[in-house]
Amino acid sequence: RFWAPGALSQEEEMEGNPQGSEPVPEADRAPLMQAPDGAPSSQAEGDEEKPELQRAPPGYIDGEDPESPKAKSAEEVNSLGPSPDPPFRTDIAEDGQDPLPPVPPPPDDAPRQSNFSKLSAARTSVVLPTVRQANCCRRACKKPKVDVIEVLKALPENHCRTLAARPWAYLLAWVIVLLVVIPLAWTPVEFDTDIEAFRRADGPAASTHSAFTASLGSMRAVKNEAALDQRKTFKVELLYEAKQGSVFSEAVQRDIRIFENQLKELTGWKDMCSSSEPLVQFRCDPGESLGNYVWPRRIDLFLNDAGYFRLAFDGSARERLPMDAVLTYLGEGLASPHNLWNFLPMAVLGTSSSSSLMRSVFTFTAPSLDSSDFEQKFKDFVKADLYNVLQEAVAKTRKPVDPTSWDKPFDIKIYFYGDAVDDYEVQLALWGDMLLAIGPLMLSLAVAWIKFRSGFLAFIATAILCLSAILAYEVLPVEKVSPASFLGVFLIFGFGMSSLFRAQELWRRSRLDATAIPERIHSLYEAAAREMLPVVTSGCCYFLLATSKLKPLREFGVFMGTSMVSVCALSIFIFVPVLILHERSIRPWLQKKCKPKLLLVLEPAEVKPKWGLVAEKLMQSTNERKRVLAGTGLAVFICFIASFSLAAVRPGPGLPEVFPPDHHKDAGRPLIKGFAPSYLAEEPAPLNTRMCTPTSIQDENNTCGLHWCDRQTTGAETEGELELDAYPANEVNPCKCYSRLPEGKTQRCSNLTLGFVMAGSRAVTTPEADVMGAVETFVRGTWQNVDHYEATGSRKRIQSLVLEDWESGSTHVDPMAELPKVHMGFKAQDSPYSTETCDEKVYCYCSPKACLRPDGYGEEDKKITLPIQDDDTAAASLDGGTPSTDVVIVFGINRVEGEMGLLDQSAPWSFDATFDPVSPWSQRAMLKACTNMPEELKIVSSSCWIVQFRLWLLRQGQKFPVERFLDFQQILQDFMVTHPSVASAMWLDKDDKLSATMFTFQVELEEGTKKNLAARQRWMDFIEKLNEEATSTANKAMVTSKVWVDNEALDAALDSAWEVLLGVSAVLLATALLYTLDLKMVLLMLLVGFCICTFISFFLFCLCGWAFGPWELTIMTVFLSYSVEPAFHICHDFVRPGMIERFKALRKMMAAEDEEGEAPSLAIANAPAPVAAITNGSSAAASQEVTQLASMEPMAQEPSTTPSHSDSLSQASDVRPKADDSLEDALKRSLHLVCKNLLVNSVKLILCGIMLLPCQFRLFNRLGAISVVLPLICVPSVLVLLPSLILAFKRTRRDPDLFQFGEIFIAKTSWMWS
Repeated sequence: RFWAPGALSQEEEMEGNPQGSEPVPEADRAPLMQAPDGAPSSQAEGDEEKPELQRAPPGYIDGEDPESPKAKSAEEVNSLGPSPDPPFRTDIAEDGQDPLPPVPPPPDDAPRQSNFSKLSAARTSVVLPTVRQANCCRRACKKPKVDVIEVLKALPENHCRTLAARPWAYLLAWVIVLLVVIPLAWTPVEFDTDIEAFRRADGPAASTHSAFTASLGSMRAVKNEAALDQRKTFKVELLYEAKQGSVFSEAVQRDIRIFENQLKELTGWKDMCSSSEPLVQFRCDPGESLGNYVWPRRIDLFLNDAGYFRLAFDGSARERLPMDAVLTYLGEGLASPHNLWNFLPMAVLGTSSSSSLMRSVFTFTAPSLDSSDFEQKFKDFVKADLYNVLQEAVAKTRKPVDPTSWDKPFDIKIYFYGDAVDDYEVQLALWGDMLLAIGPLMLSLAVAWIKFRSGFLAFIATAILCLSAILAYEVLPVEKVSPASFLGVFLIFGFGMSSLFRAQELWRRSRLDATAIPERIHSLYEAAAREMLPVVTSGCCYFLLATSKLKPLREFGVFMGTSMVSVCALSIFIFVPVLILHERSIRPWLQKKCKPKLLLVLEPAEVKPKWGLVAEKLMQSTNERKRVLAGTGLAVFICFIASFSLAAVRPGPGLPEVFPPDHHKDAGRPLIKGFAPSYLAEEPAPLNTRMCTPTSIQDENNTCGLHWCDRQTTGAETEGELELDAYPANEVNPCKCYSRLPEGKTQRCSNLTLGFVMAGSRAVTTPEADVMGAVETFVRGTWQNVDHYEATGSRKRIQSLVLEDWESGSTHVDPMAELPKVHMGFKAQDSPYSTETCDEKVYCYCSPKACLRPDGYGEEDKKITLPIQDDDTAAASLDGGTPSTDVVIVFGINRVEGEMGLLDQSAPWSFDATFDPVSPWSQRAMLKACTNMPEELKIVSSSCWIVQFRLWLLRQGQKFPVERFLDFQQILQDFMVTHPSVASAMWLDKDDKLSATMFTFQVELEEGTKKNLAARQRWMDFIEKLNEEATSTANKAMVTSKVWVDNEALDAALDSAWEVLLGVSAVLLATALLYTLDLKMVLLMLLVGFCICTFISFFLFCLCGWAFGPWELTIMTVFLSYSVEPAFHICHDFVRPGMIERFKALRKMMAAEDEEGEAPSLAIANAPAPVAAITNGSSAAASQEVTQLASMEPMAQEPSTTPSHSDSLSQASDVRPKADDSLEDALKRSLHLVCKNLLVNSVKLILCGIMLLPCQFRLFNRLGAISVVLPLICVPSVLVLLPSLILAFKRTRRDPDLFQFGEIFIAKTSWMWS
């Protein structure tokens, strides 16, 4: 068998040596074998005694002549199994030489050889058995049992030995694994372009709304081909903002018209519109735009005999309709399905208001339920034509005015939104920004080339960075990747090289501990377990973001944490074999094959910055540490007060925005919030609308869109009255009246019925009783002989009156109202021949502006005088919009609790199995949810089909709720035939039976997060009370609103960001304590981290003007973990000598106790004394000891098998702090070790930040700005401030605090076991 010198125990060696002599030293041992044929031998062949052995000639194997055909191979020899140990003959020399001298015993203080040295010696000292010995052993010996524990103990040793022998095999194995795993786990990259999802946070409101929106896709178990609301629809929403003045000006309206006509003239637009559903092609041409009403086509060129002319609102005319007439027409609701707030903000209050914003909506509806081809066609249209035209228009409208240009500048700014348009814009911006990531990647390659001083290592390291990003993407449990994950790509390229730099530095330093490659690998692994701890901690800090309530932050944390940990793992498992292969094979081959100049480029080994000089300069800066600390303290105090004050008084930033503030998407977001949600129109704009004269009102079925007349401009009114639109509220309001009653006509009427039509705001807003009182006074004053007076009916609003000044073209709109009919009876003696009942109209103008006297009408002598208007009445208005939002009550849908994953896109939901709409009690609960609503809910309007269903049942002569023995589902389907629009609020199963339903309410929009959340709480209380009063068939109703989700997200995101910051701080604190085992060092690192955070906050909030929000706090958290990492190494290096001595003593004590068989003792009586304290000048004894240590001869080591190079690439200077260093020397050595990686990474981070500044995504360019500033803060804080603090504390003891505390603790508590 093989005999490995030093691998056996002393007893085993003595047993194999019959003379009992000491084991032969490795240098004096040589392979001894049986003598070949013909050589002298003291034993005859076949003798049972052990043959004498002598040195075998080269190539002699297994006792046979190497030239003989009987010689056996090494494999055959190895298969023979173990044999008894042969004796050594030291008196026989090879080839008749002098006998070998006796082997002297080893000295007592000889260094103990490591296992790797023993294994190396075993390869050169092999004793092989004879054939007979092998055969006997094979027959007699049994196969030994495998000791699993021993195998496991030997596993690291075997791994290091195998890796040193065959690094290429390890690399090949890893390449095969990655080539198999990556394709199997790879999925096509799909972007999450939903910006709202990027802003969504977890919470009760968000979960409920997410479940509700997810359920909308299952409203029909069986799709209905005829139902247009079930077709795929693509929306393009355009928002216009006037640069100056109002959007109602003709210049603005013309710009809007030109732009929309340009869109509709696109070939792709025409093709898509013609491919849409024919019934709703009006949605794309002419579309749903205010321009359709501003530019109506005139059907009748003249006023006909009936007193009206007709208009078609298709936007094709050249003449503009007066804007006040357009607004009045839309505001009075006669343009169904459109109203004023389809196009204007909800704050617009009719014709009296002005607005700088306007909206148009164009939609394309698929012609069938199978919309895949239609969808792809629309996406192609967006990419080819639509997006480019929209983007060019946005750029033109924002172009500064050129005074030298003849081109008329646009008077509007354009913002656009849309389903596929938004997706394509986000994808385009993301791809553009990711192309910029090539710059940081190439920069990382260049920096690595210089830092590694090897192009081969730089390329491998860059490939590892890319590989870590790919592995992180495959680990992400998401279907669509948000932009936040792509932010991680930039950070990996900026931060990821730290692990690889550290691995190469540890490999170079391993030469200081060993020369053999297996020993160097073992040393590297031991050091990596310690040195990689800060890097791994920084990576693990990202995983804390998984606790955030913002899904993008959770995804970003998982991606970044996985990437950083992957880089650390790959730097050990892949990069270490690459370093071995480079040192043993690649670099020698390049030196041999390449010319010097090419070699200088590929392997710039001699390019080595003078880091020692840098460290010396840094230490010189600490000589003025009092000034450094005083100046830093003052700066931190000022920056902290300024940052805290600005962050407190500045309003919150709202939820995270994807694009910069000047981007049309971000700039238009607060503008579009003022609009009501846009709904798809079921009918086109009216194409046959009558414009009537006031006197054409003849019956109750008046179908006029507006009333129109020429304004009176005669001298009947004064000039002051003409300038007024209405009489002052503190004055009485006279009304001029016209009638066709000829003089004496009442004498022929026994009864007279008068219908009064009044125009003017006072006639509409004054209480009806006051108006009818003024009318009665007017009637009795005009007809003195009235015997009977009675008014029947009520006041009714009719279409407003447009008064046009023909000469100037100006218009004025007054509201009109039809008053209750007045019935009069005259005294019989006043009309002895009366046999006729008369019915006439009286037109009154209660405004300073009145129409011309109609033909055939005469002005009454008396006037109706309306009373003075009080303040409350004056403030009231019948037209106007209130900013509102949607609130939805849902029956039959449940959110599944506790099943939402870490990165799920939406909350899981299910149908409520207990909801039974057939039950009368369920119908009563649904009706109760829509009636008798509390005033505190501030409901503006509601859409409840259950109310219409009740009225329909009552008209049908049936009862509500539906009686038990009737078929509710069939009756509901009959109701839906006459009311098809109610189906949009129902979930129907495959049999068209009601499974769930919703009711929508328009409520007033509150201002501020707290008020909106308080409004949500009021609705929750209402629903909770409703469920308590309902039976089990309808007691799980839920309520949701989009505005609650946004406000809850902002509130929850800030809270979770603070939690993440505290969690990261706790992890860094624990890691610092574990890494240094010293409380004072941890305290100093906390001070440095606080200073860095303060300076970053000052930059964010004071210099950049950013508001305090969740993403800003998260960025601070990310860079906090990065910036304090170098401080870990400085503090650890300071206490490292004492830490090493303590652990060595602990291992010796445990080994001694194990040998004695005693239980480990908690006492540390045998522990060594602490490392000597550092003084400014070394004592004489210390100097003498150091001199003695320096004069000692170095310990003998075996020759290294590692190739040596003349350059300094593979050489490492021992700059680690020593126990006998002075305080300044120890810090200088630490700075030498840290400044290399820190300064290189800082330069790379600054350059990467500059490359990120042009990015379109706000997060990316903000990250770039911080990346530029952070190194300017981190480098002086770590390399100057931290050493100054250590020197200021005058810390001289080099062992960690926790050892001192442990001694004190054990000493105080030793009575418990003594």
